[in-house]
Amino acid sequence: MGFTERARRVRDGRLAHGRRVAALCSCVGWYHPIGHRATLSFLGELAGPYQHHESALLRALEALEASRAVWREEVASFLDARVAQKRLGRRVPAPGGPPPGRMGGHWYASTPDVSRRAALHALKLWERDLRPDAANPELRSLVRSCIATGGRLTAGQLDVLSHQRMSAETEEVRWPITLVVSAGGQLEG
Repeated sequence: MGFTERARRVRDGRLAHGRRVAALCSCVGWYHPIGHRATLSFLGELAGPYQHHESALLRALEALEASRAVWREEVASFLDARVAQKRLGRRVPAPGGPPPGRMGGHWYASTPDVSRRAALHALKLWERDLRPDAANPELRSLVRSCIATGGRLTAGQLDVLSHQRMSAETEEVRWPITLVVSAGGQLEG
């Protein structure tokens, strides 16, 4: 079963509410733009307590499907552009463009405010769950500033962000950097 079949089960009023919630969690297993746990948590922020209320469950599914639709459009646009580039002899994608079919660290939405809110939500979860020795102090400070300012960074902080992005070697470092970039609206692609 894919995303669409699981979404149909979320809408199926004949199923017990718990099974419908499980189907939503399965949808998030297929599409989780800001991570599985953060996506589920953000859906709760957007839609309300979907675990207990049918209307909130349906709103959560609508929000997830809307984000997925925008993501799929962006992937299709990227693939179309790549076909055109290849016809012109450009076999290597331009630097900074999103890899086709990849998601992560950015909630795709038709309004930038929702994308920013999602990134900030995921950053708060990341920061809350971070072990004291898990990230360098510069990155922790950048994340805290991003959360405190709602994604608005100073020129100095943008320089730190740029340096952190270039030196990011592990997923533990790349993930919060990607979220900071998304929260600040500086996502490329």
